[in-house]
Amino acid sequence: MYTDIFKAFNDQSKTTLEPVVKFNQLVAKNFTELTNLQLDSARQYAEIGLAQLQLNSQVKDMQSLMNSGSKQMETMNRISQQMIEDGKKLSALATEFKTELDKLVADSVVKAQKEAAVKPAK
Repeated sequence: MYTDIFKAFNDQSKTTLEPVVKFNQLVAKNFTELTNLQLDSARQYAEIGLAQLQLNSQVKDMQSLMNSGSKQMETMNRISQQMIEDGKKLSALATEFKTELDKLVADSVVKAQKEAAVKPAK
């Protein structure tokens, strides 16, 4: 008797909580990808900064100062490109999350409608 009650409760809990669990998994996946994106960006910007520090530490005369100035312009272009790429990656990540979330909501609605149609009203 109790086994049937617990089984029914367990089945009902699974059905009820399944969308919440899927949502949590989606958020965790998205958070992981976002964190990895930020870590990659931080590493790349740190490498650019360290390269600039190294370059500027080698300035000894006017010629090396002028070379350093031209390298600064190249670095600014590199940073601009990096920022554009990071923005595109972030946008793609947000779009993917929205698409998966929309699919999750649509699946949950369809499933809820089917269950409502199957169960008679009391």
